[in-house]
Amino acid sequence: MRKFAFVVFDIDNTILDRFSLDLVTELSGLGFKLTLSTVNGDVENILTKVVQEKIDAKMTINFVKNSYQKSNILVQWLQKYSGANARLALEYDDGTKKRYSEGKVVQLDKSEKDEFGDLAQAATFRPLTPFFQNIQNEIKIEMAASGKNYPFRYPYAYGKNQVTNDEINNPYILDIPVTVKISGTVEHPDVQLLDEAGEAYNRVRFPDLTLQEGQYVLINSAARKIWYFDGATLVDYSAETDPSFDTFLRAKTGVSKISINFAPSDSGILTGSWRQYSL
Repeated sequence: MRKFAFVVFDIDNTILDRFSLDLVTELSGLGFKLTLSTVNGDVENILTKVVQEKIDAKMTINFVKNSYQKSNILVQWLQKYSGANARLALEYDDGTKKRYSEGKVVQLDKSEKDEFGDLAQAATFRPLTPFFQNIQNEIKIEMAASGKNYPFRYPYAYGKNQVTNDEINNPYILDIPVTVKISGTVEHPDVQLLDEAGEAYNRVRFPDLTLQEGQYVLINSAARKIWYFDGATLVDYSAETDPSFDTFLRAKTGVSKISINFAPSDSGILTGSWRQYSL
């Protein structure tokens, strides 16, 4: 049975809060629609760009038992997370996988209970993103005991230490946001995404930052925010990247690898995840 909920994402893309819905019916807008940009020819048109449109998801939310109370709680919950800085999303579980779409509930109709005491309210969710899965904790790079790091696709043990999983496979039609957490020690963290030929196409560098033990920097490309924890305080660090390069990490369609400038003397670790968009 399909299940729905509204959720809120924290700064590291974990779920901060959730409101599960009793029963959702009369669904629409969960499919996909593509927009094609073309150059018209006499015989064939030339396709230049493909973009996925964002379609409002319409539904009827059915509250069973204590329906007025549940409806009022939902309204208060949505009000709490309707601001621009709150990362609200619709969670859709079809029984095989959970998918999410960030956006806002832009309409929730008022109605009366039926003869059984149940309440049905029409709602409209306006998406800001395509549906996606959070591919969590798939990326890991850290220094081995010998002072080397190894670019293996699957976790590899050398001596005491786990070494690397550095590959991102993106089958979506456009680029996807990558989130990484870099923990100390490392001097001037420099993270790059490499294409299948080994060429760097995306780079985020912190020229004025040296991470010590207990400190970290979090690059959340989905939220378009960077956070720095100095061991006591978490601060917005989005403006502190090298302006010669990029501010966030976005993996192109296909297979990419991620790399970081760990030195032999470093004891740092990079962990990461990505948001896998889908049609």
